[in-house]
Amino acid sequence: MNPFAQFFPRLFSLARRHLILTSVLVLLCLVFAFFGFWIGFIQIVVLLVPIALIAWTLIARRIAKRGESGGMSEAIAVCSYIALASVATFAIIQAVPYGKDHTNPSNYNRQYEPNWDSTATRDLVVRACYGCHSNEVEYPSYSKIAPISWMVASHVDEGRSAVNFSTITKDGNANHDLRESIEIIQEGEMPPSYYTHFGKHPEAKLTAEERQQLIAGLTATANR
Repeated sequence: MNPFAQFFPRLFSLARRHLILTSVLVLLCLVFAFFGFWIGFIQIVVLLVPIALIAWTLIARRIAKRGESGGMSEAIAVCSYIALASVATFAIIQAVPYGKDHTNPSNYNRQYEPNWDSTATRDLVVRACYGCHSNEVEYPSYSKIAPISWMVASHVDEGRSAVNFSTITKDGNANHDLRESIEIIQEGEMPPSYYTHFGKHPEAKLTAEERQQLIAGLTATANR
């Protein structure tokens, strides 16, 4: 019989018998969900799947050898298996190639950038937007470690697909893209809050005055 066929019934049975195990499982799920939301990458919760499968393989082996003994020792053993499965999953995902390539596309010598109204406007856009919306992304050292590398790659891919200031004039939609960028900045959606969490990218944390200066500069650039 497939050992995973009774995964959830047996796991729920264990959880009902052990307050410690139940607390660990709930805490693990909450940590993953909160951390994913905090960094703007809720997809990180998929890692709960391999953690659960690895942990259950170990739990099933223990039950096959010793039976469902119950008690504190069983709960602590299961918690240890979950911790071991978490470490194993973290090690395994380092082999996933996604997010490892930090080579920027050619920026075409910046010839396809907007016709900026001033260097001050470009400087503000570089500070607040170029981390995801350009071909001049500066990848931090932690972006080489999964699953953070996945988050960074996802944000950069999404950012470039929405608007890429390095190539914004190449397809002839520069004014449209600039005006959409202005609207998003006015609504306070960019740069996103998670971009500066944990002290990351402090240069992108614009003051209210700098934000208004950025909006005015992009508006002037779009009207050129």
